[in-house]
Amino acid sequence: MATRSSSRNSTRARDEILAMLKDDHKRVRKAFRDFEKLDVHEDAEAVEALVQRACSELELHAALEEELFYPAARDAMREEDLLDEAEVEHMTAKMLIGQLKGMGADDEKFAATFTVLGEYVKHHVKEEEKELFEQLMRARIDWPSLLEEMQQRRTELMEEMGLAAPQAEPAEDGGAAARSAARA
Repeated sequence: MATRSSSRNSTRARDEILAMLKDDHKRVRKAFRDFEKLDVHEDAEAVEALVQRACSELELHAALEEELFYPAARDAMREEDLLDEAEVEHMTAKMLIGQLKGMGADDEKFAATFTVLGEYVKHHVKEEEKELFEQLMRARIDWPSLLEEMQQRRTELMEEMGLAAPQAEPAEDGGAAARSAARA
């Protein structure tokens, strides 16, 4: 019985970790879509705020993956090529984020730099979700411990970066559950 319960807890923790990472992916993909709808010249302040938020979320996500998720995955996978590629993609994204932090919306390369970052991120997300996550579905990882570490580190990073918790989608009850959870 203990094995079955342990297996269920492990599966639940794995699914929660992958859902957490996929939620991060959804938020940044939305930021790139929202960026395409804005006019950099007409609403520079909104553009800069959106880019800053997206970059911060990408930095938080990358830190979680690099510090905790990738090392656990590397120990459990036979083929490490996907992880090597993911780490190189992170390095490239960090370079672009660094460039964006030194620019303003009035910089002639600002929009192009963020657009290229978006293309890199979309490619990275596709490979991660379709290939890496699929391989990890069968991996032997201490998922419950990893989940606890990732949740704790996420909280620390959000505090360090001054990020608010991601907004939950409104529930069918008009968002009462989400508002209640936010107050907790």
